[in-house]
Amino acid sequence: MSEAKTWNRPLNHVAVSVPDVQAVVDWYSTHLGFRLLGKIAHIKRSTDPDAAIFGIYPSNLNEVKLAYMSTGNGVGFEVFEFVDPKPVAAEREFQYERAGFFHVCVTDPDPDALADRVVGAGGKKVGQTVDPGNVGVKCLYLADPWGNIVEVLSVSFEWLACRTAF
Repeated sequence: MSEAKTWNRPLNHVAVSVPDVQAVVDWYSTHLGFRLLGKIAHIKRSTDPDAAIFGIYPSNLNEVKLAYMSTGNGVGFEVFEFVDPKPVAAEREFQYERAGFFHVCVTDPDPDALADRVVGAGGKKVGQTVDPGNVGVKCLYLADPWGNIVEVLSVSFEWLACRTAF
């Protein structure tokens, strides 16, 4: 009897919580080329108590702004601005030792040029450009103006993993 294999699920989207959804949409559109899908939604429990989001989040969520963006390969990027209650800012930037998700990654043929543009637009470069596995790849980390970490690789994840796998 054969055992059923687990389906390799595609990544559908990632989400980020920010203090100003419009500023983040503008920044990611301008500097990473992400595209806004539709309009930014403004959802209030007082006017739309049956909105799906209120069935997912705790009862103290009263108001949120939400933008759906698309990346170059169709993976979604959701941008949440929690209005009521307000979000709590991270204690410090780049909390890599904190358990859980800590970065997203985009592919760009010239990570250093993208880093220069991002730094010029209020972001920061985190650490140095490296070549993981010494296989001719450029890899670096950036922080957007809100402290969210974005890795930039010059090749696809599969290309890198196949050449550096142990």
